[in-house]
Amino acid sequence: MKKILCVLCALCLATLFFLPVFAQTMPDWYPEDVTGFTDFHGENLPRVVDGADIFTDEQEAELNRRMTEVTEELGIGYALLTGDDNCGLSPEEYSSDFLHFGGYGVGDGYGAVVFYLCFDPSNRCWRTTSINSYESVFTAQVTYVIDELVDADIRAGRYYEAFLTHIDFVEELFLNGCVLPDTYDSYVSDYEYYISDSGSSEDSASDNVITSLIVAVIIGAIVGGMHLSSCKKAMRVVAPVSAREYLDKDSFVLRDKNTYYLYSTVTKTAKQKSSGSSGGGSSYSSGSSSGGSYSSGGRSF
Repeated sequence: MKKILCVLCALCLATLFFLPVFAQTMPDWYPEDVTGFTDFHGENLPRVVDGADIFTDEQEAELNRRMTEVTEELGIGYALLTGDDNCGLSPEEYSSDFLHFGGYGVGDGYGAVVFYLCFDPSNRCWRTTSINSYESVFTAQVTYVIDELVDADIRAGRYYEAFLTHIDFVEELFLNGCVLPDTYDSYVSDYEYYISDSGSSEDSASDNVITSLIVAVIIGAIVGGMHLSSCKKAMRVVAPVSAREYLDKDSFVLRDKNTYYLYSTVTKTAKQKSSGSSGGGSSYSSGSSSGGSYSSGGRSF
């Protein structure tokens, strides 16, 4: 009897231990067999998925109208997404998987982009996430400009306006050959730095220039030192005695050797970097999710 009770207790504990795993419900667009998934071109896809239910019926209808207009006109893979639960994934992974598993990729490169507004209590943020061939389009600089454009509206709770702004920006970006239009020059000039997990070619070029300058300075110092040394050897010292012999010992007596500084104050203030007009804190990263590779940038709010 005791053995049976022990077995039952063990089964109960095992059930409780694995319960959170089974209780985690993935969204309906998540495949049952992730390992066997391959990219595909979806049809009649929803362009606005309001999982957090933040839009009115009228707002969602207008967003769908604009998204249909832009995606059909330009033939791009593009979606808007809101949610309040990342299902145990990071916002970047969740939004990336949404594109991969939803079949939003277009063309031979299966490129797509999604603007994700996340209300997960542990990580309230927004992300512009791109996959496959679109990763080269939505660079760190591009997502920084997007962050600057939508920052004020999102922080003020004007989510509908922020999504319309995102649509207008993406439309203009692709109409100009995926190059930042002149309209956003002021935002580009404010762009100074970003956080990247995979590194940046701009950073590498800057590092190479600095390294070259350091090497040039060191070589110049060595050559100059050698020349100075040879000049010193060629010099002849005329005075056969030390400088002390030229002093009159009774004419000068230093009695007080203390030094006093009056009314001098030195203060240092750290110079702050400009991080944007609205909130700063942009982040940019690249990685791999269950569906494949992605690049993602955004901010927390």
